[in-house]
Amino acid sequence: MKTSRLTELRLTRFKSFRNAVVPLDGLAVLTGRNSSGKSNVFDALDVLSRLATPERLRDSLDGRRRGGGPVRGGSRGLAPYGETTFELGCTVRVDGEDPVEYLYDIEVEVSPDIRVVREALYCQETGPAMEQSPAFLAQGNDSTQMNSIMIGESKAPFSVSAENTALSFLGSVEIDSPDQLLAEAAAIVAQALRDVVIIAVDASRMRTYVPKDSLSIEPDMANLSAVAHFMKDGYPSLFDRLETLTRDVAGCPVKSLDFVTADEGREVMLALNESETSRTDARSMSDGLLRFLGIATALLLAPRSGGFQMPAGGESSGFGAFGQVLAIEEIENGLHPSHAARLFELVEEAAGQAGVSVIITTHSPALLDAIGGAHARDVLVCHDGQVTRMPDLPGYDRAMARGTLGRVVSQGLLTGPAEEERADYSEFLRLIGAQ
Repeated sequence: MKTSRLTELRLTRFKSFRNAVVPLDGLAVLTGRNSSGKSNVFDALDVLSRLATPERLRDSLDGRRRGGGPVRGGSRGLAPYGETTFELGCTVRVDGEDPVEYLYDIEVEVSPDIRVVREALYCQETGPAMEQSPAFLAQGNDSTQMNSIMIGESKAPFSVSAENTALSFLGSVEIDSPDQLLAEAAAIVAQALRDVVIIAVDASRMRTYVPKDSLSIEPDMANLSAVAHFMKDGYPSLFDRLETLTRDVAGCPVKSLDFVTADEGREVMLALNESETSRTDARSMSDGLLRFLGIATALLLAPRSGGFQMPAGGESSGFGAFGQVLAIEEIENGLHPSHAARLFELVEEAAGQAGVSVIITTHSPALLDAIGGAHARDVLVCHDGQVTRMPDLPGYDRAMARGTLGRVVSQGLLTGPAEEERADYSEFLRLIGAQ
């Protein structure tokens, strides 16, 4: 079975970034100073995911979309300061007998109009040759508000409105041979982008009954109770793990995870059975525990949910056709530092599954310490409009010789008495936010 994975995000000109590259092949841990751009990386993923849908650009970026509202800052906030366009790109790798990479890039004007300026998809064969060939090139036309499309060296017999992306159009129509492969490539890239799931857990939204059949994981995990209820029957081994994790992190004895129902059993709410006579439902659980349960549930299901669409009949048969990116911002919020290692175990496990990538942001020293040296290259530092693997920062080796990663980030303990010694890693400390 072929699997696809979004392996790279390119922030060519986007908000605070210029020519920044974010590797997404498996695990990515974003850190850096406040206002260094960590949230902007998540915004870029969100924007590309929206552009992969058939919606008009204005509706997708500024309108009400699947209840998610506009992108953060609105469409005009996506271009770098003083500019009227932004550029983003990504790479999607398809594994199989003949592995291939698809490189997609797009430039969008946000003022005075919202339209596609330029869009391109390239097919790149992997291996020693690394031959690259264009799949399509779409060029905007100011006068007609249409994109003329070149398929290879030939002009396509159709045009696409500049208010939509060629990627979403070509990925959803049938194209006669020999251009059928183009449609397949566009569909693969579009689906990989649509499978980006950005989790921003909101404990206040998890304290209520939810319909039992609400099984598509919501970005704020508001339907945690329904998803966990499905896990109990559909994935009993995963539910057992969730129950064990709950016992480990709860501040009180927990006998089991259970559910209370309403509306004649059509609605459910998660509950803790603390004893034979004591039960606490989600309305009274702590914010930290609810956040942990929401994040743990998403991570446990990531390799199994096929785009987080879980039919009542059981495991999605579509899993494996397309990969996923699960993005979780400030994953440690509300959690006691002692739970960091256990949480990272779940992150590491999900990221190790075929077709699944996990990207998280963190400031937590405990979580960074839990990552350890084995994943040092998975730690990405946002700084000065760039994204750099932590071991590639100046002064990394000398700095790490004096303490753990968490202590370096939080306390800046590596300053020595000698001026020349401080200079060896002062820039490193600045970039990661330790001074």
